Amino acid sequence: EYLSRQQRRDGSFPAVNRAQPAISGLCVMAFLSRGHTPGRGPYGDNILRAVEFILACQQSDGLLAQIPPEEEYVLKGSSHTAPYNHSIGLLTLAEAYGMLDASREARLRPAITQAIQYTSNTQVLAAKSADDVGGWGYTPPSLDHNLTDLSVVSWEIMSLRASKNAGFAVSTDVIDKAMAYVERHFDAATGGFKYVKSESGPSTSMTGVGILMLTLGGRHDSKTIGAAGDWLLAHPWVYDPLPDGDSSEYAAYYVSQAALQLGPSYWPRIYPDILTTLIKNQRNDGSWSASAHALAFGKPYTTAMYVLTLGAPLQLLPIYQR
Repeated sequence: EYLSRQQRRDGSFPAVNRAQPAISGLCVMAFLSRGHTPGRGPYGDNILRAVEFILACQQSDGLLAQIPPEEEYVLKGSSHTAPYNHSIGLLTLAEAYGMLDASREARLRPAITQAIQYTSNTQVLAAKSADDVGGWGYTPPSLDHNLTDLSVVSWEIMSLRASKNAGFAVSTDVIDKAMAYVERHFDAATGGFKYVKSESGPSTSMTGVGILMLTLGGRHDSKTIGAAGDWLLAHPWVYDPLPDGDSSEYAAYYVSQAALQLGPSYWPRIYPDILTTLIKNQRNDGSWSASAHALAFGKPYTTAMYVLTLGAPLQLLPIYQR
């Protein structure tokens, strides 16, 4: 109800323009994760209008971003947010595909195909550092920032997996290189996953990311997954921003999805505490306060991420099914 009241006339949800259509996409998926469908029920119109907004953000080269990237990298600018906008936008369209009427599906089909091609074209295949190969980074790359990172790569993998689930052609080679990238970010010394290889240690959110990506990529029997699950048990999610720079909504989202994929040995030891904490901290208007890390993106972003966290056990979105 809170999210539905926040939607703008153009179909978007409140956020700075450089964070669109990612924020609106997450809000759409929040509705879908609770079983609401486009064009039907109390939120059917909200979903349809947001899907139209995401489609309207697509650039001529296939990039899904309301504001094209700057010619040179700008921290927190459009060049920084472009890969998030694109991958979350594509993920949303792929998840909504099949729930829409025939005419909208016909319009989504070329948009999704073009977006997949953009993703494939922007994968890092040759880099100064071998650690970046197979990943995705900012557009254009920063000269004084990491070329790629596990956070960006995770959304790209999810968008491609969702597209494949929806029946679109996705290069196996692209996926294989991306999975190799994820595996390189596992820290065998600790059992967790790092944001970038050069970091001193893993984080809670990135360890959740690593587990989810390996399972989405079919590496269900990897010994790495169990080790990472044990790391999560030893480093549980907390509601406040974490000391290593995590934001609580981002970490909760990935840890809950990872716990679901880990199965019965981990789920009851991880998820109930997240559930209890979120219920306790929900505001009277239905929202959750943004962590310090997410203040620029606002309460709709935070609220959508926590709704997706709460929706994990329902498994209504294909991308998150176990």
